[in-house]
Amino acid sequence: MIGRDAMTHLHQVYLMTPDIEASTQFCTEALGLEQTYDGDRSVAFDTGTCELKFERDFDEETLAAFGMEPPGDNRGGGAVLVIEVDDIEAAHERAQDAGATVLRTPMETSWDREMFLVQSPAGYVFEVSKPV
Repeated sequence: MIGRDAMTHLHQVYLMTPDIEASTQFCTEALGLEQTYDGDRSVAFDTGTCELKFERDFDEETLAAFGMEPPGDNRGGGAVLVIEVDDIEAAHERAQDAGATVLRTPMETSWDREMFLVQSPAGYVFEVSKPV
């Protein structure tokens, strides 16, 4: 078992994308995140707790060198990334205004959160939520 001193926080969430420009636009316009890095192959955003990074898809040779498979069409495959906001209605309106794919409109949950689901252009699902 790893002690708390050995692993204290999640540093970065790293996602591959076929379209870095669309992912950048989604994060800044639909999610309202601040871009902190803009490189040739990747962009990063400040989430307040860890860095969210989108990287251009690697070619098959690079993936094989790391023992990885291509991400395929089902990106995220059931994973949901949670972004916490102060105002659900404003966040939902921003996502709609940005033309994002909203999978679930705002609702209150049985686990005491108000949330909605939105999908990135690469197919990743984000829960945008706040405590009730």
